[in-house]
Amino acid sequence: MTADQQAATYLQSSPGQEPVLVEGLFRANPDRVFRAFTEPDDVRCWFVPKSGGLVSAEIDLQVGGRWCFVIEKTQEKQIHFEGEYLAIDAPHRLEFSWRHVLEFADGTREATDTSRVSVTFTQVGKATKVKLRHEAIRTEDARRGVGGGWNGCFGRLADLVSTEDA
Repeated sequence: MTADQQAATYLQSSPGQEPVLVEGLFRANPDRVFRAFTEPDDVRCWFVPKSGGLVSAEIDLQVGGRWCFVIEKTQEKQIHFEGEYLAIDAPHRLEFSWRHVLEFADGTREATDTSRVSVTFTQVGKATKVKLRHEAIRTEDARRGVGGGWNGCFGRLADLVSTEDA
């Protein structure tokens, strides 16, 4: 990708609007980009800003399988995203449920309502067009946060896959 493409926004929907739509063209084949979404070591490289980093990423890649990305863990609490795989058509499509969870040491949990993420991977020459749709997010503020989060994720994903041979 060119510097202009990396600086551009991947967020296609208006901030705060339902659904959140994010798109990007990545300099790698669909197999590679799909793996970046489904292999824990890859997810750790792009899912959160490098300043924070993921504490852990667990992925059971099968329909009905669960995933959990821990973004913070202390003795008092753990903050993570979690969900279940709803559809898998490697390397073309991935769908999963999504929740943001705050789990306390005493076992109590505060979680957002479940939303849904659909991702398609389409080959365009030697690149891959990724379209992500995140829907059923209840509040405008949450949609703004999710949109900004996915926008940053796509920028880091571009850096990850463009440093490798496709």
